[in-house]
Amino acid sequence: MVKLSIAELFEQHAHDLTLTWLVEQDSNQRALILENNQKLANVSYLNLIHPPQIQIIGIHELAYLNNLSRDFYKSTITQLFRNSSLACVILVDYSTISIDLRKAAEHYKVPILISELPGEVVINYLYTTIARLLSQHITLHGVFMDVLGTGVLIMGDSGTGKSELALELVSRGHRLIADDAPEFSKPNPQIIVGSCPLGMNAFLEVRGLGVLNVQALFGDSATKKDKYLRLIVQLRHMTAVDLKNIDRLQGDYRVRTVLGVDIPEISLPVAPGRNLAVLLECAVRNHSLKSQGYNAADDFCEQQRQAMLNQNED
Repeated sequence: MVKLSIAELFEQHAHDLTLTWLVEQDSNQRALILENNQKLANVSYLNLIHPPQIQIIGIHELAYLNNLSRDFYKSTITQLFRNSSLACVILVDYSTISIDLRKAAEHYKVPILISELPGEVVINYLYTTIARLLSQHITLHGVFMDVLGTGVLIMGDSGTGKSELALELVSRGHRLIADDAPEFSKPNPQIIVGSCPLGMNAFLEVRGLGVLNVQALFGDSATKKDKYLRLIVQLRHMTAVDLKNIDRLQGDYRVRTVLGVDIPEISLPVAPGRNLAVLLECAVRNHSLKSQGYNAADDFCEQQRQAMLNQNED
């Protein structure tokens, strides 16, 4: 079971959902309670038959309530707010509520939040948030970054230069998500999402410089809250024998399973003079091309074969 108070929900997601308080009573006591085997939606538009824990009310729901007879209107409002499982009400689409609704919320101590966003956006966002809260979690050692729009986990033994590479990538316009111990969850069977578990995604430890706040150094665009994990890059000190064993055409690619999802992994040899930031950027671009069905090694072999055929014909 997972429990998230409405005060915590507001604190963590107010910015993304443009939330403000209309009624803040009991926001620490009222909570979204989630069961791992829960199948009914916890968030939906106004529903009194199968009441969700978070009721979304927009212009259409308010129009429905306003068209009710006075007695039925009062009984409906009472039924809505006295439900003990109701965690909060969120008003969407710039909606405004009547004094009766506000008084009922205050009487039954039900928090009301206002969002400027459309109801579908709020519901989809909260569905995703709930799925993440109920999903499996794992912590991996490395630096998780958004590189060219792709979630990349940089891994490697101590001293391979993960943090230094991350700092150079940030200076080149890419974004830091989590340093050292990013947490990954599985909101659905095909997606792994990585984030910083303590919300301290602005901090990066670099040997010799200590802990840096990259957001303060490079601006708000230097960090990101979370990202789908699409690629793992392993930094490795390699011997001459290891280097000889790398496939010259395809590189050192493999697949790593994270929470049951296969994630492509590539090894980058660490050696003096190698520009790891450029190599990692190229690895991300190449991964993107492969995802679209293009393989440079296969194209190279095919063009070489055609050139040999043409030469033989001549």
